[in-house]
Amino acid sequence: MKHARIPAVAAVLAAAALAALAPPAQARNVRRMESVADTIHESRTHEILGTLDLRFGSDTAHGAEILRRDVVVTGTGSTQLDDVGDDDKVRPSDHELCRRAFEDAITQLAFKARNARAAAIVGVVSDYEGTVFDDPAHYECHAGTLKAYVTLRAQLARGPVDAPVPVLSPPVPVVSPPQPLPPAGDAPPAATFQPMPPAPAPASASAPN
Repeated sequence: MKHARIPAVAAVLAAAALAALAPPAQARNVRRMESVADTIHESRTHEILGTLDLRFGSDTAHGAEILRRDVVVTGTGSTQLDDVGDDDKVRPSDHELCRRAFEDAITQLAFKARNARAAAIVGVVSDYEGTVFDDPAHYECHAGTLKAYVTLRAQLARGPVDAPVPVLSPPVPVVSPPQPLPPAGDAPPAATFQPMPPAPAPASASAPN
């Protein structure tokens, strides 16, 4: 009986060895095209940029005075909460992880732009593993099980650029000019009401006959 069990044990050990040598399962990598405008609206991008101009699409770099070329950053969006270091109780959606990764990438670009004394981040394209995705309205995001990644390549310019693509950073608030005061010495406007007529005098009282 003992000899009969030896082939079965050997078969189990062989299967375990083959499983150890097998390549790991394919990691999750979902490619997503996310809206630039929507992500900026949902994130802290305006606060991060401040006065920096941000323009997507390679055409927006034409004619700009470039200070630094082909600045590449990779933003990471994680399920881990920054404030306490714990994972979210419910896994965020791929869209949310991509938003976090985009915000991280823009933070890095803004930091590099300020260090270079640039006023604009232009010609921004997606550059995941060296493959360029050039779209002024969308960026490329790759979402995994626990993290998402956004790789952007940008040009840092000295000043704002006159390009057909709208600026994505906050517009400068428009302040209405003060209204001029009337010259001193002008007569006040005429009254728009009429005075009440004087009340009639009361009739004299007389004794009855």
